[in-house]
Amino acid sequence: MTVGRVRTVLGDIDPSGLGMTLTHEHLLITFGRWRGGQGVARQVSDDPRAARPITLETVGWVRRNWASHPHNSLLDDEGIAGDELALFKQAGGGTVVDATNPDLKRDPDALVRLSRATGVHIVMGAGHYIDEHHPLDMDTRTEDELVEEITGDVTRGCDGTPIRAGIIGEIGCSAPMTANERKSLRAAARAQRITGAALLVHPGRAVTAPLDAMRVVIDAGGAPERTVMSHIDRTLFDQQDMITLARTGCYIEFDLFGQESSFYPLAPIDVPNDATRVDHLRRLIAEGFGDRLVIAHDICRKTSLVCYGGDGYAHILQNVVPLMRRKGMTEEQIEAILIHNPARVLALVPPTDAGAIA
Repeated sequence: MTVGRVRTVLGDIDPSGLGMTLTHEHLLITFGRWRGGQGVARQVSDDPRAARPITLETVGWVRRNWASHPHNSLLDDEGIAGDELALFKQAGGGTVVDATNPDLKRDPDALVRLSRATGVHIVMGAGHYIDEHHPLDMDTRTEDELVEEITGDVTRGCDGTPIRAGIIGEIGCSAPMTANERKSLRAAARAQRITGAALLVHPGRAVTAPLDAMRVVIDAGGAPERTVMSHIDRTLFDQQDMITLARTGCYIEFDLFGQESSFYPLAPIDVPNDATRVDHLRRLIAEGFGDRLVIAHDICRKTSLVCYGGDGYAHILQNVVPLMRRKGMTEEQIEAILIHNPARVLALVPPTDAGAIA
């Protein structure tokens, strides 16, 4: 274990070399992997556009009904991924956390090729997603077995390769959490202690879900200050709820930048726009949590990519940073969110419980 360095797919590097960092993205992803998924519609639609290719004539409908088009939530073209990642690099980007875990068809070898081709550092994920995407034998897997699996991914290598994960996540939770999700999250928190890696949590779609997840992490012995709570912008809408969560010590992640539509097909919520997200960041900074904020786009569908009419991985650097400045954020505050906070949380820390599996 290389303490104090960040584990990328090309090896461990000094945190100072990360540069502008997106803490939650997907470069390649396949939903429904263990059930034969090569493109999965998360909602069934009888609209004929759900069965048509994504073109200029259909992209508006697909963008609004993204959960109903099976091929929209399938990123499996390495060439496109490289082109899109190169745009992030050209905009001044340095590092991407690819939160794709084995349930979402993580591809270590492809991430190595993408990193080498673009010069972007890539931090790879580990662990398990939400219940419906779990391996078919998840009921029989013990918590200790999951701890061993995740620990091995970080310390030895993933999927039969020597390429190691640098973050544990995204660990999927529903609302309420299922028994297997609770087992998975507990195992991830224990593996966090053993490996010194950060933990990235996907909370359920309920106001209570982030705090519920943090209670499980803490009960399992995980470190709140090493935990990133994802998707705050589709989960918490009241400033006081955000402050309450931040007081647990975890990192607050607004990771849906670029999603401007008020229509969210997976839950009856009003998704904020980018201006509102920046306002939330400013208020949390004013409350003293500026060192616990990270941001990203969570790109996991074609319509978010530039080649399909989306904003791509460079959106934050090209469009949101100028918005931050217009709204009065200082360069110091912007650099904290995009450079210093990610570097701090992604750096490996000394293991605290090497005997936890036994």
